Amino acid sequence: MSSQAEPGSCHRLDSCHTNTRAAIIGALMGLSLTWERGSKGGREALKEKCVPREICRGKGRQRRWRRSSGCREESEATDGDAGTFGIVRYYFSDEPDQFSLDDETGWVILRAGLDYELMRRFTLTILAKDGGGEETTGRIRVNVLDVNDNAPLFQKEAYVGSLRENEQAVQPVARVRATDEDSPPNNFLTYTITSASAFLSYFNIIMVEGYAVISVTRPLDYEQVPKGMVYLTVMAKDGGNPALNSTVPVTVEVIDENDNPPEFSKPSYIVKILENIIAGATVLLVNATDLDASREFGQASLIYSLEGSSQFRLNSRSGEITTTALLDRELKSEYILIVRAVDGGVGPQQKTGIATVNITILDINDNVPVWSEDPYHTNIVEMSPINTDVISVLAVDPDNGLNGTVRYSISPENPFYTISSSTGKIRTSGVTLDRESSNPRDAVLMRTIIISAVDRGTPPLHASASTTVFVNLLDLNDNDPTFLNLPFVAEVPEGLPIGSSVFKVQVEDPDEDKNGLITMALQMGMPRLDFYLNTSTGVLSSMAVLDREQIGQYHLRIIAFDAGKFPRTSTSTLTVTVLDVNDETPTFNPRVYNVSLKESVPRDRIVARLSCSDNDAGLNAELSYFITGGNQDGKFSVGFRDGVVRTVVGLDRETQEAYTLVVEAIDNGPAGSRRTGTATVFVEVQDVNDNRPIFLQNSYETSILESVTQGTSIVQVENTHTAKHME
Repeated sequence: MSSQAEPGSCHRLDSCHTNTRAAIIGALMGLSLTWERGSKGGREALKEKCVPREICRGKGRQRRWRRSSGCREESEATDGDAGTFGIVRYYFSDEPDQFSLDDETGWVILRAGLDYELMRRFTLTILAKDGGGEETTGRIRVNVLDVNDNAPLFQKEAYVGSLRENEQAVQPVARVRATDEDSPPNNFLTYTITSASAFLSYFNIIMVEGYAVISVTRPLDYEQVPKGMVYLTVMAKDGGNPALNSTVPVTVEVIDENDNPPEFSKPSYIVKILENIIAGATVLLVNATDLDASREFGQASLIYSLEGSSQFRLNSRSGEITTTALLDRELKSEYILIVRAVDGGVGPQQKTGIATVNITILDINDNVPVWSEDPYHTNIVEMSPINTDVISVLAVDPDNGLNGTVRYSISPENPFYTISSSTGKIRTSGVTLDRESSNPRDAVLMRTIIISAVDRGTPPLHASASTTVFVNLLDLNDNDPTFLNLPFVAEVPEGLPIGSSVFKVQVEDPDEDKNGLITMALQMGMPRLDFYLNTSTGVLSSMAVLDREQIGQYHLRIIAFDAGKFPRTSTSTLTVTVLDVNDETPTFNPRVYNVSLKESVPRDRIVARLSCSDNDAGLNAELSYFITGGNQDGKFSVGFRDGVVRTVVGLDRETQEAYTLVVEAIDNGPAGSRRTGTATVFVEVQDVNDNRPIFLQNSYETSILESVTQGTSIVQVENTHTAKHME
């Protein structure tokens, strides 16, 4: 007799146990298993969600959940028989697609994905057979649990709604709906507005009869909404954890109302035009703005109209006001017009804007200035100070206002004079008026002033011709005598005889009459009266024989003064340079040089620095040095310009113990007049130990008695040193 658990009688894993072994045969297996549903992609996804839940207990059998590499459930039957009769094999009574069964171990393995929405429960019937042919049957119930794997799905891909602007009450504009195939609570949906292109705070969303209704809580102004469209994004989120969501675009169109009247850019326009404006010319462009943004009621719908005068017309679309005929300021100088702008509204809905236009006709400049006198003549003393009055000129223009206001100018520009542009008064500018100016351009400008006149009309009109003011400059003793060739450096050779002409001073004074008569003189107080100046001709002559070595240069101050009432004086300097003549002989100091040198000195060794001077100047004092005696073997040289005596090769006292060198200094005066100085350089060569001794004989031989006493000379040997010393 065996006991059997009722189907659905389940216990936790730790309460399962095995009853009598004989109960295995023919026992009825009953097992309930719950799986959480994973993704529909297959075994691997289910593996992570598979959790052992319950195990059912029956007599004589034990079944357990175990984790392996996949999600599986083990049905285990025990058999008390021995040998092949105790070996149990397992089989499905109907082979399912989603599960497989290991016939030896009894493991039930998931081999395909599960989908809660397609199949929520599986009942598996398992047969257990032993080696003797005995079998028993058991069932496994697999409950698939839902997971949140379906996002909400909106019924439409996009939604569109509309409302009129300025609506005061809460207005529903659109309703949306989404579905979720999951089971509760995963399919509980909530709706939110996640974004808006404008006015997000003006919208809310509530649920009404299963729909999410989008409403506007405050009035919208079409003119504030870009292009009259608001673009919303609505999100539906389910109740899963984690939650899934979907979004859908919702377009809300705001319909324009004619709630703005046209407004002109100005309430009143003031325009001034010339009386010679042509017919059909543009006078003004009026512009009205309508804040309504739609084409029906907005800017594009405006129509303009004009009242007040037939002399003007208005383009009904552009707002351009033009003349219809020629205007005459003398007949009428001002027009007041009324312009209107109406929008596209109909009847009481139509709105109007009004502005006034005040047009003033201006006079044109049609008269030129005319000179009251032409030309003008005046006298002025040269050297007059700045702002000295010269003359006033006058031109008359019969026009009115600025058209009749004359402005004066000097043209071409004259640096010597200025003119008041409003009064025509001419004054000196401060630039010196010099009647004696040698600049031909300045001479003309000082005596001729050309005046132009132009009115201040638009465009300005010039006088038909300029007028000329001729200025007579009166002389003033305002010029100092001017030396034409001073300061100057005159050069004369020394030794000229007394009375020789040295230089001729030239001076001039551009003033007239006595103001231009000049007398010259040498300034008193010169250290020597070696020169004489002719006061009228300006010829400078010598009064002594000039010696450059005594005085090489004279600085003579020469005075020139005119014969004016208040004489003007000029002073300048003539520098007389006495040119050198080669009359001095080069002189050595000292004339004799004594030098001692060791025979071991190297080549190019300085022997002596010769000092020689020549009181002449220039090439006459430029010296060249030569060794003219005592240097037959070329042991020494002298610098061509610096006079430095040097060794050329090494010296040997044993060859020559002393040298007497004769050095000449020759100046570079003109050929045939060059002068020469002479100096003597005595050079003593001192000995150094530079030779080893050499015996005079290769061998010496002598004979002595055996009785010779100590200290007796036997033989005398000689070498080159002792021989030299003995000599």
